[in-house]
Amino acid sequence: RPVLARQHDIVVVGAGWIGAEFATAAREAGCAVTVVEAADRPLAGALPAEVAAPMTAWYAAAGADLRTHARVERVEPGHVVLDDGSRLPAGAVVVGIGARPATAWLAGSGIELGPYGEVLADDRLRTSVPDVHAVGDCASFPSGRYGERLLVHHWDNALQGPRTVAADIVGATSGEAPPVYDPVPYFWSEQFGRFVQYAGHHTSADTTLWRGDPAGPAWTVCWLREGRLIALLAVGRPRDLAQGRRLIEAGARMDPRLLADPARPLKAATA
Repeated sequence: RPVLARQHDIVVVGAGWIGAEFATAAREAGCAVTVVEAADRPLAGALPAEVAAPMTAWYAAAGADLRTHARVERVEPGHVVLDDGSRLPAGAVVVGIGARPATAWLAGSGIELGPYGEVLADDRLRTSVPDVHAVGDCASFPSGRYGERLLVHHWDNALQGPRTVAADIVGATSGEAPPVYDPVPYFWSEQFGRFVQYAGHHTSADTTLWRGDPAGPAWTVCWLREGRLIALLAVGRPRDLAQGRRLIEAGARMDPRLLADPARPLKAATA
């Protein structure tokens, strides 16, 4: 906040979730903002191109300069130099280009790590070392719902995990088998006056359906697999998110024709 209060020229490197949120805060504080993104669109590593593309216009509408296909060559006092020779004025530089678990200190512990450096936990968040559990950003877990191991870098995952760990510890002493850990991932983000929410995991979807006009202030994208809702992204439609999250948890089969009607509640679009 002290940096933003000075109303610097701000350069944000990376147009992911963190970059977009910081750019939003900087513009609200009256700073001039340039966002530098190596990909062709914001959120390139998180969302399909057709879903992220409408978000590009949000930057210009908020007065932020989004530079795609751009890379930082170097940072100098007062400037950021791009690979095309452009010099951007910069009183402050914020870098948000991804994260890796800080697990190097576990070397030699016997705790197995995954390809991203994350702790490999099982479906009860137990590690490869007896009586050691792992929760939150540092750990991946096998999802029966999605058929793959998930590494979820959002606070809701860290909030839910300890419940499973506690149940596993109590179950070990009582002889009761605790439920497996298989949540529907959830997070939210505020970007340029829009409330963006996401639930699920869309990579295995075979169908994408839109509810509403992505050029408008409120719309939702739904991802289906074999007719069942597996993920959704809601912009300014919190009711869609709340209902959709429950439908994902239930493994509900949807009627695509009804689902595409933005005036119909999601819970009334089941098959």
